[in-house]
Amino acid sequence: MPAVADALTNVPRPAVQVEYATKNFTLCVPVLEYHRIAPAAEATDALPGLVISPEAFSAQMDALKSAGWHTITMGALGDDLAAQRAPSARTFVVSIDDGWYDGYTYAFPILRQHGFVATFFVITSRIDYGSFLSSPQLRSLVAAGNEIGNHTVDHVSLPYQTAANMTYQINTASDRIAAVTGVRPKSLAYPYGGLNNQVLAAVAACPGMEIAGTEYRAIGQSYLGRFDVPRLEIGPGVSPASLMVMLAG
Repeated sequence: MPAVADALTNVPRPAVQVEYATKNFTLCVPVLEYHRIAPAAEATDALPGLVISPEAFSAQMDALKSAGWHTITMGALGDDLAAQRAPSARTFVVSIDDGWYDGYTYAFPILRQHGFVATFFVITSRIDYGSFLSSPQLRSLVAAGNEIGNHTVDHVSLPYQTAANMTYQINTASDRIAAVTGVRPKSLAYPYGGLNNQVLAAVAACPGMEIAGTEYRAIGQSYLGRFDVPRLEIGPGVSPASLMVMLAG
């Protein structure tokens, strides 16, 4: 994974905004990016920088709840951009990538305790496999108001794919999520944060897709840039106090 991630630093960013969009509307909703929320002993197969303990995650959510923050899903943020509608103040998005089991066993109870929801970006070839979320778990998450988002079929870097495989990775993943949950995803997270203009166009062409997130480590969305939304990657060194500073911009 590190070699792939390093290679992606050389992938050029999109040179222009997607041309088919005509609305000019902006928001400033923080989108938090998590990966593993589990005890370190249960996540030895993940990079340490991607693992946050349940206790640390709960402390972060405590701080946000106490400060009056509340959540919407990534798809709801896409709805707001399309409708040119600003959500209420102190709105943020929790996104959890890759679809590991701990999103259900650890993160979900903590979110529910705080009255929060999240978008779980799943790799659809891993549904019902090993340590990843099962179909019943995905349906339970949706029933509780969470969103299941698209993280492609195989977690491949989309800029390096042929046009045909790019479309397959995006559209087939959405089809699988819809088949499992009964809800077609409105949002996608780019594996490794990789995208270019061809990827943007392919995501925009996927039926039902409204918004997609990458890894700029910034805050802010626009309708024109809705398929290139920055997220704040939250690692184990982020304390509740530093998270509050990050959300303040």
